[in-house]
Amino acid sequence: MTVYPSPRFQAERTIAAARVLLAAASLFALWMDPGELSQYSISTIGMNWAYLLYAAGLAVIIWRRSGVPGSPLAAHITDLLIFSGFQYLTPGSSSPFFTFFLFSMFCGALRWGWRGTLITAAFVMVAYLSAAVVRPAGPAEFDLNRFVTRIVYLVVSAGFLAYLGLYEERLRGELERLAHWPVVAASGTAQGTRQILEYAARILNAGRAVVIWEAAEEPISTLAVWSPDGFTISTHAPGDLTPLLPPVLERGTFLCATSLSETSTVLVNDGPGHLTTHTGIAIHPRLSAVVGGTGLASAPFSTARVSGRVFFADLDTHPEAIPLTELVAREIGGSLDQMAVTHQLQELAVREARLRLAQDLHDGVLQSLTGIRLELHSLAASVPIADAPLRDRLVALERALSIEQRDLRQFIDSLRPRAIDAEAPASLVDRLEALRERISLEWNTPVTIRVSAAARAASTSTASAVPLMVHEAVVNALKHASPSSVAVTVDAVGSQLHIVVSDDGRGFGFRGRYEHAALSASRTAPRSLFERVEALGGELAIESRDSGSRVEISLTA
Repeated sequence: MTVYPSPRFQAERTIAAARVLLAAASLFALWMDPGELSQYSISTIGMNWAYLLYAAGLAVIIWRRSGVPGSPLAAHITDLLIFSGFQYLTPGSSSPFFTFFLFSMFCGALRWGWRGTLITAAFVMVAYLSAAVVRPAGPAEFDLNRFVTRIVYLVVSAGFLAYLGLYEERLRGELERLAHWPVVAASGTAQGTRQILEYAARILNAGRAVVIWEAAEEPISTLAVWSPDGFTISTHAPGDLTPLLPPVLERGTFLCATSLSETSTVLVNDGPGHLTTHTGIAIHPRLSAVVGGTGLASAPFSTARVSGRVFFADLDTHPEAIPLTELVAREIGGSLDQMAVTHQLQELAVREARLRLAQDLHDGVLQSLTGIRLELHSLAASVPIADAPLRDRLVALERALSIEQRDLRQFIDSLRPRAIDAEAPASLVDRLEALRERISLEWNTPVTIRVSAAARAASTSTASAVPLMVHEAVVNALKHASPSSVAVTVDAVGSQLHIVVSDDGRGFGFRGRYEHAALSASRTAPRSLFERVEALGGELAIESRDSGSRVEISLTA
């Protein structure tokens, strides 16, 4: 099995090879021209040979094994001590072995990043200054110009290496956060969009994130805004938010270090490596109101199903923000595309399930009800004329069953894909009137339903939901309270639809008035009715007395 070295182990291999090369090059230079080291040549060459053998042995061990032998810290400290020894055995601050100290700083940077660079630089500075103070035998061996130059060289090198370490650490962190991009395909559009915008804002350290996009098959624009104060999402008709940007900024990524204005200067990335400047960033007024802030980055995205643009405001602007914004924008576009695909697949699955249910109801329950109706009709026809009450009761039951069949057919038709010229759905008044007639026939109890003029304009979805809740509330009263009559009123006040079902029966198993929160905590309300109301975002209240009960439902019309 092939074993691929880890980045840390690969760094150790690189350091080991460089260590051998450095020791060999130093030994070769001493052999070619001892120069000012002639008086120290024996000890220096001997120590250099020893270091070359040590470097070669360590390199062989590291390259032959699949793991790092021992601790890199031990090898690092050994190098620093040996390099300090070279400085003390040679002309101190003027020693040509000064390059070994630079090698040790590079090793610290490779191993531990900017922290390793700074700690190693501090040790090197102390060792070099000590060699300059302690080792020189006389003024002739101390070169002030070389000493100052090397001090500055150490400081500058350490600064650059630390900066590169910080830069690498930041890039590594950004790449790791991009690699852990949240999967939101199964989430709802609002919840998933909020999650990806919040995560994207954290990657860029932005105080606000805004995304606007259009789906390929939908003629509307969706605008989502995230900030630490909250999240909003809204839809807009075509043309409401166009033109979004000036033509020069429509296709490119841009960066603005100041607040938005017609005199702002932006840095625009029109293509790979092609940066230009543009003065003036007149964006759409609606978008300008939600973006705001100082420091702005924006990038477009486009997939097979969605296309749009993302904005990040209140961020620290730097040139690296442009490619990072582009990467984040692509991730956002990919997530929105995944949510669009998931939504389409869910719609297809629901449609198939509805078709199967419609077929099962038509072939099963509806046919059974037809058989029962025929049996009831036959029984009613066979009853003697003298027993008129029984015959009338059977006929009433047959009529009630006929109404149930009609409603079931309407329900089955609602499950199937509607034709373009399909009939308009029945109004709320018609549905409730059919409900009243059916309940009166089934239970032989008078039921009155009054719908105010304001409630007649309820939306189609509400008109479909209200009869089911009224039916459940009325039947619950008839089953458990044995009332002599039931009254239903439907009224609308503003955007709220109020439904009241009252009866004169025995009431519920408690006395007093319970609001929605109390019903949820006590679980005394009819669970099916409570869950149906809560699913529609409404509220349920029940008042129970010895003289009857009152069920109140509030919904958004």
